[in-house]
Amino acid sequence: MRILLIVHHRLWRAAYRSRFIAIGLAKQGHDVTLMVTADKERWRFRTTRINGFELVETPDITFGRLRSGWDPVNAVRRIRWLKRYGSGYDLIHLFETRPATIFPGLWLKRRLNVPLVIDWIDWWGRGGIIKINRPFWYRALFGWFETFFEEHFRPYADATTVISYGLAERAVSLGVKRQTILHMRNGVDLDLFSSKLKREARRRLNLVQDSFLIGYAAQDTFFDLDPMFKGLKQLIDSGASAEIVMSGYAPDRVKASIVRFGLEPHARFLGYLSWEDYPYFLPACDVLACPFPATVYNLGRWPGKFSEYLAAGRPIVFNPEGDLADFAEDSVPGIACAFNADAFAQAFRTLHENPTLREELGAVARARACREFDWEAIIGKLANFYEETVSHWAEQNGGKSGIRGSQLERRDISQHQPKR
Repeated sequence: MRILLIVHHRLWRAAYRSRFIAIGLAKQGHDVTLMVTADKERWRFRTTRINGFELVETPDITFGRLRSGWDPVNAVRRIRWLKRYGSGYDLIHLFETRPATIFPGLWLKRRLNVPLVIDWIDWWGRGGIIKINRPFWYRALFGWFETFFEEHFRPYADATTVISYGLAERAVSLGVKRQTILHMRNGVDLDLFSSKLKREARRRLNLVQDSFLIGYAAQDTFFDLDPMFKGLKQLIDSGASAEIVMSGYAPDRVKASIVRFGLEPHARFLGYLSWEDYPYFLPACDVLACPFPATVYNLGRWPGKFSEYLAAGRPIVFNPEGDLADFAEDSVPGIACAFNADAFAQAFRTLHENPTLREELGAVARARACREFDWEAIIGKLANFYEETVSHWAEQNGGKSGIRGSQLERRDISQHQPKR
C-alpha cells in the first residue's frame, strides 16, 4: 500500500508518533511518505530517504511555536508540491487538523479519490491544554480559532485514530461514526528503554547511589505536580532519605513550587537529556511518578512517559484517571493512588520500605510494556485498520471488498466510559 502521512510538526516533534509509524509501516513493506515542517527552511523543499521511507520537509515562513502548522503559505506550498508529486497514494493519514495538514489533505483526497484518516492526540481547545498552557490574552483572542480547527474537520475523515478513550467519545459527539475509530496509544522502543542496572545508570548520570530516587520525566509540559511534591515532603519529614529527579525544561513555576515546599536540597533538574542518556534516566530511579488527575486535558491525552516508564521496569505511582484507569485493576505496574498529598506520601513510603515489592512491580511494568506497547504490534493493527478503511472505501465507491480488522479495538471504545 502507498501511504502519505502529513504532519504539522517538525521532524523532532514527529518522532514520538508519526515517525515511528512511518518506520514501522516501511518495515512491513508499505511505500510511505512522511511530510513534516522543516526545522528552519523558509523557501525550499527538501526530500530525502531515511529509515526506509520518503521524508519531505516543507518550508514555513513562521518561527518558534508558530512553526507548528499555522502558516497558510506552508499549506499552499504543500498543495502545490502534491499537485506535482502526490499521485498514486492509496490512503492519506493526517496528524491533527491545523491548516498545514487539513487543507492539503482534503485537496489531495478529492483529487485522488482515496480515503482520508485523521489522527487526534490532544484535547487542546474547549477547556483543554490551552487553558493551562497559554496565557489568558491568547485564549481570549485565539482560543475560538484553535478550537474551530481542532473540531470542525473531524467528520470529514473516513476513519479516525485517537490516542485516548476521551478523544474517541469527543469525536463521536462531533459526528464521527464510532465504527470508524481506532484507539491507538503510542508504543515504546523496547530495546532502547529497558530495565538497565540501577548502579550503572546512576553512575552515567552522576546521581547519588544510596538515595531513594523518585523520577519524573517531561519535555516542557510539567502539569499537576504540587500534590506529588507535598507527598515527597511528608516522606522526607518522616526521616526517609529521598530525592526527586526531573528531566526536561522545568518552567519557573515548578522551581518555585520546589522552593515553597522546602525541597531544594532534595530536588535535581537534569534538563533536556540526549537520546543516549535519557534511557538511563528512568532505570536510575527507584520509583517513577505520573501525576494524572481527572481533568479535561488528561481525559483527552495519553501520557507518553507512561509507556517508557513501563519499559524501564520500575514501579510507577500514578492516578488511575482517563486511560490510566486501565492499569489500576489487573497486573498493576506500581501503586494507583488518589490525587492528593497523603496518597502520594503513602505510596512513596510503601515502596521506600519494600525493595522486594519494588522489584516485583517493576517486573510487572516491564511485562506490560512488552505485551501492550511493542511498536511492531501496534503498527500491525494500524496497517490492518488501513486495509479495512481502503476496503470499505472501495465497497462504498463501487469496488468489492469486505470489512475486517480492528473490531476488538472498536468494541473496547464502545464499552469504555471515560472518567470526567
